[in-house]
Amino acid sequence: MSPVKSLAIVVAIAAVVAVATVFVSLPREQNAPGVAQDDTAPANETEDKTIVYTAKFECGTISGDEGPLRPGHYDTDIGILNKQDFDVQFTWTTVVNDGRATHPVVKELAPQTSTGIVCSMLRQLVGDEKFVEGFVIIEVPVSGQLFSGSSAVVGRQGDTVDILDVQVFYTANALEELPHEVLVDKIVFTVESDPSGKLPDEIVGTTLDVTVRSALDEISDPVERVRTVLAEKYKLSAQEAAGLDITVQMVSVGAGTMIDDHALSLSRVPPQTRG
Repeated sequence: MSPVKSLAIVVAIAAVVAVATVFVSLPREQNAPGVAQDDTAPANETEDKTIVYTAKFECGTISGDEGPLRPGHYDTDIGILNKQDFDVQFTWTTVVNDGRATHPVVKELAPQTSTGIVCSMLRQLVGDEKFVEGFVIIEVPVSGQLFSGSSAVVGRQGDTVDILDVQVFYTANALEELPHEVLVDKIVFTVESDPSGKLPDEIVGTTLDVTVRSALDEISDPVERVRTVLAEKYKLSAQEAAGLDITVQMVSVGAGTMIDDHALSLSRVPPQTRG
């Protein structure tokens, strides 16, 4: 073979290799016809997901002893904070125990702002029952781009993104009424005689005192009030109580506060990824 032909063959081969190299190095358009897509990309970077927060709530009054909760007044405050530097839209749905779910409520939070879901709002959706309990489901739809390594999302931990800060504040009070000041009367008295013989001998003829609740604009007989207390304490009949000879030495008025049997608790709701 002549040197000229050999040189021509070498040049042709080099040109074919160069064209093939350029074709391979060209960027492929997404979904381009005839071009295979890269199926090895992480699913959490290409699929849309939803971040879900599930918060338990207790609202209302329990008067009997039929349930695991003791009698009292229960209240729930679900606090929601958008800790991101962009607007976040979410929906929340109420699911009542042994009941149906309500229609979702749409809410949007500006950056670094917060909102709350309280019992009065829940009752508007589920009805004004004496006591109601269940769950509030908060859902934040997010695009797959939010999960990429270049995203600056506060609360990102691996594949889990904690978009919102959701905390639940519970209160319980076992009193029939909220704590408030009450008027009391302190009555100093002596039981001069007890024809029934039911009172202990040591209190007959002894100066004693008793404190009873009072009220404004109330007209009462301190002797009768003492008589009523003694009758209840020592199981006296109406006739036996009427036979007591009672002398009242002094009555003084004071103010007291009802004991507050109050319990508080706070819990943070962790996020769950769905989709």
